Amino acid sequence: MKSGFLALSSVFVAVFSVSVSAELIDLGNGLIEDTSQNITWLKDANLVKTSCDANNALWQAFDPLSLPAAQRSGKTKQEICDGAGGFEGGLLNWYEAQAWVAVLNAQAYLGYSDWRQPATHQPDVSCSGTDVSGQKFGYRCTSSELGHLFNVAQPHGLGNPNHAQDNCIGTLPHCLQNTGPFSNMESYVYWSETEYAPNPEHAWYFSTLNGYQFQNGKGSDHLYVIALRSQAGPVQPVPALGSFGFGLLGLLMAGLAGWRVRFSR
Repeated sequence: MKSGFLALSSVFVAVFSVSVSAELIDLGNGLIEDTSQNITWLKDANLVKTSCDANNALWQAFDPLSLPAAQRSGKTKQEICDGAGGFEGGLLNWYEAQAWVAVLNAQAYLGYSDWRQPATHQPDVSCSGTDVSGQKFGYRCTSSELGHLFNVAQPHGLGNPNHAQDNCIGTLPHCLQNTGPFSNMESYVYWSETEYAPNPEHAWYFSTLNGYQFQNGKGSDHLYVIALRSQAGPVQPVPALGSFGFGLLGLLMAGLAGWRVRFSR
């Protein structure tokens, strides 16, 4: 009987330990699980603009004028909200982007207080170019968190083309041809939290418009921000049991009950 119970247990484990195959999982609560990179993205890739339009608590707490004068873009909150040059609102300089993330953390947005901007890891041997300081930049960069999300083939990433190889610059959305489960992802440029090592007055960015990664002065006020958080391990949602699953579960429980009766005598 004991061997039969063990065999039945093995079947149960085999059925119910199946992990979800998708690497970008919409958790349904404003979060996107990225199991390939072991991080969690905000689903809204332009939460600044969304919050401004709603005039919610995040937007009310965001105060770019509280930054030191040398770090301000000079734009009012309304100008940030309205956008410019045909682009959606939400464009910030690097210091403002960091201040925005600080608001998310101060208000424990969606229950978390460890939000940050995407990291750009160096060296990135996948990139197409190398600058005079040895930093890797250009197209097809996949070591940065945004580069990986944008470039790597589905289901591990969004699998978008790059302008260098695919000549995808034309009409919008240009090279951002797949946004997957994300909302409000802009076809333009996003900040990274990572400073450019040869010059800490600059920081890395990634362009979803053409797939290009490089660095820019932190005072440039025409980039978007998307927040994410690290996590200890990937989420593995429990699959639905279904009629077969419930039947198997009942069989296992019956076997367990019989085993306990026999071995308790």
